[in-house]
Amino acid sequence: LQSVAGARHAAPSGKLRITTSTSFAVAYLADVVTDFLSRYPQTQVELIATERAINLVEERIDLAVRIGNVLDDSLVARRLGACRSVVCASPAYIEASGYPRTPDDLRNHRCIIHAYVGRTEFRLQRNGQTLRIPVKGPLQSNEASVTRRAALAGAGIAMLPTYYVSADLASGALIRLLPDCEPEPLDIHGVYLSRQYQPRLLRMLVDFLADRLSGEVAPWDRVIA
Repeated sequence: LQSVAGARHAAPSGKLRITTSTSFAVAYLADVVTDFLSRYPQTQVELIATERAINLVEERIDLAVRIGNVLDDSLVARRLGACRSVVCASPAYIEASGYPRTPDDLRNHRCIIHAYVGRTEFRLQRNGQTLRIPVKGPLQSNEASVTRRAALAGAGIAMLPTYYVSADLASGALIRLLPDCEPEPLDIHGVYLSRQYQPRLLRMLVDFLADRLSGEVAPWDRVIA
């Protein structure tokens, strides 16, 4: 019995393959994983950052951290936190092109558009209503890092997750626009294959992430809340 109890409380070991979007990996998840590995030095993590949807079975993925409100019903998902976004632009762009006072003003501005999601519109929420504002612009990208760099350079108005631009908003490098409107909040989920077969190390990492992301305000939003 003592040997069983000792094994149960032994330091965790093993390797996990996890994946998330490139921007979330760079902005947040890499630091959290580093903290996890420091706490449990006998563990290893392979972090795959990509903008494409990875098949968990084919790629032998233990955990996917996904941001969105539509999930694959065949997978198990645990909500970890919330992802807010903002409509923003650089001071240089605002000085050159003006400040949009209403959502409809976005129609007449240069916008930086996601190449696959919402290619022709920004969806904003105000007073419980969803506004679908047609937008256009010369630059499209599927990668938040490209959108952020272009926005900082004054290329136009962008919709970006606050986990990626909270420091830019706090420093004034980017200015939040239309503060009475907010893009639809998205849930952050830990997604894995099976509720029955869940290795101890995977459970520990998911719990670790949930603890870090718990609370009314996400960690990255505390600097701009």
